Amino acid sequence: MRKVIILLAIIGMTAASFGFYYYIKPRSGVSGLKPVEIADAKTLFENYNLDENGSNTKYLGKVVEVYGIVKAVEQDKRGSMNVLINVGDEMGSVNCQFEKQDEMPAVQKGNSVLIKGICSGLLMDVVMVDCELIKQN
Repeated sequence: MRKVIILLAIIGMTAASFGFYYYIKPRSGVSGLKPVEIADAKTLFENYNLDENGSNTKYLGKVVEVYGIVKAVEQDKRGSMNVLINVGDEMGSVNCQFEKQDEMPAVQKGNSVLIKGICSGLLMDVVMVDCELIKQN
């Protein structure tokens, strides 16, 4: 019985170690990855509103480049920057989250941007994480 308890403790500690490692592991980013699609922010948002399941199949967890006009730039509690791209709907946008402090671009409201990131699906906005600014006008 004692051997079983020791074995279970070792397995538990190993599992906890792997979980902790993946929790603190830095994100890899999208700089070397090819996007599955380059889409207008309005089209991406409308696709999600019309068919969320189909859009999840097409975009969720995949690298997407999105372009449009910046609606707002916000900073959250963790210090990450969120660039909201206008989709022509007051209640929604494409929310591009920049995690790396040193890679946060100087983006202003009204600028035209092309941003690459990993699509995380639809909440109220279409959410893109690990974003990288490709182009700004």
